[in-house]
Formats: sequence, C-alpha cells, structure tokens
Amino acid sequence: MSEADVFYSCGSCGYPLNLASSNRVTSSIGSKYSKSIKKGYISFLSIDLSRFTQVDEVNCLPISWAHHGSKTKLLCRKCGVLIGYGYGDSTAFCGLDSPTSSSSSYKKIMIKIRALQPSEDRLSLLARYGSNLQSLHLDCCLGITDHGLFFVASGCPSLTILSLYRCNVTDIGLETLSQSCFGLKDVNLSYCGLISDHEAESCKLEPEGIMGIVSGGGLEYLSVSNLIWCIQGDGLLSIGAGFATNLRVLNFRLCRTVGDETIVAISKGCPLLEEWNLALCHEIRVAGWESIGLNCQNLKRLHVNRCRNLCDRGLQALRNGCKRLRILYFTRCRLVSSTAIEIFKCLRSDVKIIEEEIMCIAPDWAFQL
Repeated sequence: MSEADVFYSCGSCGYPLNLASSNRVTSSIGSKYSKSIKKGYISFLSIDLSRFTQVDEVNCLPISWAHHGSKTKLLCRKCGVLIGYGYGDSTAFCGLDSPTSSSSSYKKIMIKIRALQPSEDRLSLLARYGSNLQSLHLDCCLGITDHGLFFVASGCPSLTILSLYRCNVTDIGLETLSQSCFGLKDVNLSYCGLISDHEAESCKLEPEGIMGIVSGGGLEYLSVSNLIWCIQGDGLLSIGAGFATNLRVLNFRLCRTVGDETIVAISKGCPLLEEWNLALCHEIRVAGWESIGLNCQNLKRLHVNRCRNLCDRGLQALRNGCKRLRILYFTRCRLVSSTAIEIFKCLRSDVKIIEEEIMCIAPDWAFQL
C-alpha cells in the first residue's frame, strides 16, 4: 500500500470495508472513467469479500446476452446497505452468501461512491495537500470525529465551505475549526447528534459551540434549526455579539426557546441579514418583532410561520419597518387578525405574502463547488 493510501468504510454505519484507494482501477482513466465517476461508481481490482454479504441477482436472460455474465449485489456485512456490484461468471443461486470466496471470481467490481466514507486518520493527508482547499463535504461520514476535524483545521486554512451533515463531531471540534479556518462562510451542522448531547436528534449546542461557529467573523450562512437546549435560555445570543456581522442568511426554524433578548441582539448585530427563518419560534414577542422592524433594514425574506406570539402589534412593527422586505412567509399565526393582514397588504403592496412553509432556506451559493 502507498503512503497516501485511503481506506473506505460503509457510509451508512461506518463498518470498515477494507477498500483501499490504491486498489482502484485507474488504467482506463479518460472518458470512460469520467463517465463512471459521473454515474456515481468507481471500479476496484479486488475486494475483501469477508466484509460483504453477497446476493446473486436472478436474470431471466441467457448469460451469453449479458456483458459481464452474472451480477451480484455486495451488501455491507454489518448493516446490509448496498455498497456495489460484482460482475462475473458465478453460477451461484440467488441469496447465496459466500464470504470465503475469492474476489478474483468477479471480472468487474463497481462500488457506489455515495456508499463510502474515508478513514478518519487519512484526513491527515490534508496537511500536505489541503492548503488551497476551499470546499469540503463530509456528509454522513459517521467515522469523522473531533480528531478528524483537527486534521481539517490544521491542513485547510483556506476553507470557506464545510458540510458536516450527520458527522459525530462535538463543540471541541468546532472550536478547533474556529481557531484556524478564519475564512469559513458556510457550515452545515444538520443532525450532528453528538454536539453537546449524544441523545439529541438534531444539534444540541452549548453557547460555547455557537461562539466557536461564528467567531471566525466570515460566516454568511448559518442553519441551526431544531435546536434543543440543555441549559436555561436559548443560547444563541452570541450570534448577535459582533462576530457575525457578515451573516446574510439565518435559519432558526423550530428553535422554540429563542426569545426577545436574542432577537434584539441579532437584529442589531447582523446588519447585512437578508433572509431569516423564524418559523415556529414561539417565544418571540412584541419587543422582538419591533427590533426586527427597526434594525433589519436589509431583510428581504422573513419566515414567521406558526409563531404563536406574533400578534397585530408585531405585524405592524414589521409593516412599518423592514423597508427592503419583499417576501413574508406567513401561515397559522393565531394572534394576528384578518384586519391586520389586510392593512399590511394595503400599506405594503411591495411585499408578497406567501402562505407556504419552507423547510430549507440554504442559498444557491451555499455548499457549491
């Protein structure tokens, strides 16, 4: 194996598959290879079959009609997720599991790229090759922990986009990133279940974790929807403490404990904010809405769906302020009267009220290579 060899694990459960990057088929690099990559597959010379459950597919056509003969599904031995296919002349019956058979019986082995994740230790290679890397996506890499984020932080000082969707990272890893990657603009932390509390279904950040995210100063998009706090208060106050002045898109959807103090701080501390999702933020009251109307003068899109404490006075504050507001997502706000809505429409004809709830507000420029 070469020094720069990368080993892959199951992208679903993290089970080591003993697939090495040095064992990939690279002799046909060119148009044929590129087409395979675009289809989401990579080819391997051989594999460790003890890591897979093999299930032969039944084909009613004569074997002579098929280009590779029989086709066998290669499933992760631990969780059963489909990893790829082996093609050969095997005459095994459907469902036969033969972990001791040789991989040489397959003429071709095709592995789904999205079914894999790299080994965490090999992220150390970023120290040598990652100095100019600007975008890194580690979505569903369950084996990536704070240890891996240390390699990312130390090896990728130019990083601006980072996606850690469903990674097993904690506040410590985020703090490490904040101390090295000062150019970070977009960070995806959706369903990072080990942040502060491994029992949380979504992120459960401590205020220190939030500070770690925004302290770099360059963040433009942040989604921290569906947060559940293990301490008193909503914990998001640090976003408005002067570190996130470049923030343009902010998703607070389902942050039920966010209160007026935080809303006031953010509306004052994030002057460039253009879109803000506050759907189902039940603790925002008149003071919060008034602060948004007074201070969020660059706000173009605002989501207030199902906000229990948005009332006529709150809607009036938004109507009188937010001079650049163009779209208001509004549904099922029980304290807002039909009269207040009609007055809003008459006096702010430049604002389109859309009775629709948007789940994701990631901007087009977020997480793009």
